[in-house]
Amino acid sequence: MSAADDLAGGVQALTASVRAMAADPGDQLRLLTRLSAFYPADPVEADTVGAARGAIQDAMGALCRRAALVAMARAVSDIYPASYDEAVALRDLLDGLLEAEILIAGDLADDASGDALRRLKTATARLLTDRAANLARLQTVSVRAPLPALVHAYRLYADLDRADELTAYAGAADPNFMPDEFQARGR
Repeated sequence: MSAADDLAGGVQALTASVRAMAADPGDQLRLLTRLSAFYPADPVEADTVGAARGAIQDAMGALCRRAALVAMARAVSDIYPASYDEAVALRDLLDGLLEAEILIAGDLADDASGDALRRLKTATARLLTDRAANLARLQTVSVRAPLPALVHAYRLYADLDRADELTAYAGAADPNFMPDEFQARGR
């Protein structure tokens, strides 16, 4: 093995460790999103050494971002969004991050990486689109006066067991005091 292979393996192990550290795939995405946007600082030297250092930094940044994007795609495969809107938002987030890296690979004439990133983008978009297909869309619930989550759950779904879900979507600190307007899954 070469030092470059060892370095690449180490960065991939880092992203795998980040995924293993967070049990929830949503938390994994949140942590990896920061790494997927890593751009090293530009070197300050304007000489040959500075240019070489800049090239190494750019390559290291690309390695970190791409390893994070692959780990994010793996995390997405473990996510089953609760609503159509959540699935589409997740797909759009990953598409945007992958598209940005595809453009960087294209600017560097790194066709192999660009093609691999395009295939990853297509696969994750297809996965999330398939998962979104049969999910309910979010709807806005508006009431004249605050009502408890149990009342909303019964009125919306005739199912009191969904009160906790409504409380979470509304971001209410107490299920007895729901806001006058919030998002909830459709029936």
